[in-house]
Amino acid sequence: MNNSDTKRSHLGALIAALSLFTRLPFWRLRELTTADYEDALSWWPVAGLVTATTLSGSFYLYSLILPSVGAALALALGTRLLLTGAFHEDGLGDFFDGFGGGRERSQILAIMKDSHVGSYAVLGLILYYLTYWALGTSLPAGWLPAVLFASDITGKVTSLLQVQFLPYARREEDSKIGVTYRKARPLAIYAALAIFLTAQWWALRPIEATPIGGSELTHFVPLSIFLPILVGGGLIAYLRKRIDGYTGDTCGALCVLSELATLTGFAILYRLGLGV
Repeated sequence: MNNSDTKRSHLGALIAALSLFTRLPFWRLRELTTADYEDALSWWPVAGLVTATTLSGSFYLYSLILPSVGAALALALGTRLLLTGAFHEDGLGDFFDGFGGGRERSQILAIMKDSHVGSYAVLGLILYYLTYWALGTSLPAGWLPAVLFASDITGKVTSLLQVQFLPYARREEDSKIGVTYRKARPLAIYAALAIFLTAQWWALRPIEATPIGGSELTHFVPLSIFLPILVGGGLIAYLRKRIDGYTGDTCGALCVLSELATLTGFAILYRLGLGV
C-alpha cells in the first residue's frame, strides 16, 4: 500500500474493496493507495456482486446435485465463507463479544479488538446460522437463488449507513487494517442503489414455477426492504449510544444482520403470499 499517494480513485477503491472483502487477489491488478482503502467500503455493494453471485450460484449448482435444500444451502454458505475468509462473520463474532461482555465504551472497543473468541461470539454465530438456515429452507428452492442474491446485496448496502451517519469510534492508528473508511461519494451511492433495487426487483418478481407464482407479492414488497433498514437504523442508534461511532467489526456485523433481516422479510412475504 502506498501511503504517500492520497489521490482518490473510483477504480482503486473498487479494487481495494474486492481485495479486502474477498480472498481473490484483485490487489495484483494495480498498486493500491491508502486513499483506495479508505474509500473501499463505498464500493462494498459492487464487490457484493461477487459474493452474492457466489452464494446464489453455488446454491443453484448444489441444488441440482443434492436432494436436500438444507444441504445445498449449508454448502453454499460454506462456499461464500471460503471466498470471504469469514471476514464479515468475524466482525459479527467480535460484535457479540464486545457488546455482550463490555459495559464501558473502552471495554467494548478493547474486547472487539481482541482476537480471542468468547462465548458470546460462539453462541451468537451458532444462533445466526441456525436462523439463516431455517429461514432459507422454508423457501422454495426455485426462488431461493434470487432471494439469497438480494439478501447479500441488501446487507452490504445497509452497512454503508454506518459510515454515512457515524464517526469512526477509534483513533485511526488503532484500526485493525490501519485505515478508517470514509463517507461514500455520490457515484458510489448511485451504484449501490442501482444494484440494490435491481436485486430486490429480481427477487420480488412473481415466479410461476413455484407455489408463490401468481400471488399478489407487490402488496408485501416493503418487507424485504423495511426490515433491514429497521435493523440498520436500530443498530446505528445503539452504536451511537454505546460507543459513539462505528468500527470495522460493526460494519461486518450490520452487514450480516441486515442480510438476515432481509431473508426474514422474504420468508414472511412467502408465508403471506401463500395465505398460510
